[in-house]
Amino acid sequence: MKKNRISFISLSKGLPFLIFVLFLSSNSEAAVKHFEGSGEVTSVDPVYSSVSIKHGAIKNFAGDGETAFTVASADLLKKINRRDLVDFTITEDRGDARIEKITRTGQAPPEEGSKMGKVVQDVLVGTGEIAKGIASPLPPAHEAVSGVVGATTSATGSALNEADTKVKTKF
Repeated sequence: MKKNRISFISLSKGLPFLIFVLFLSSNSEAAVKHFEGSGEVTSVDPVYSSVSIKHGAIKNFAGDGETAFTVASADLLKKINRRDLVDFTITEDRGDARIEKITRTGQAPPEEGSKMGKVVQDVLVGTGEIAKGIASPLPPAHEAVSGVVGATTSATGSALNEADTKVKTKF
């Protein structure tokens, strides 16, 4: 008699779990959702089958921003490069979202120069102007040498012209 009681208790505890599992498996197709998006590719990583896209709002999925997506296959990324404009389809299945389809639609316009590049350029130009100011009072080496030689020759020549014969002989 005890044996029957244990079987009934086990069945009553396991039945709700079994019904729950059957419910989940019957709704598996309903859990798959598809979303359409478009944007600019900011990076491509075929090794990890991922792509980062700066995108507009994706209805019922995400707002404006940049997102790193996993792609269903690395083959989808063969013709996709940084700065490409793309349309893509995201499939979400039980919280796992990935790009199933991606199509190149164009290329983003050229980027403006970076602010950091402008700052570096301004610093280099400023440094060059300072260096010119410091070095400009110094004459070029060939002018300095020829000036010294000329001054020496003039001094020596005048000394020789004004000296008497004994001095000229010693010199």
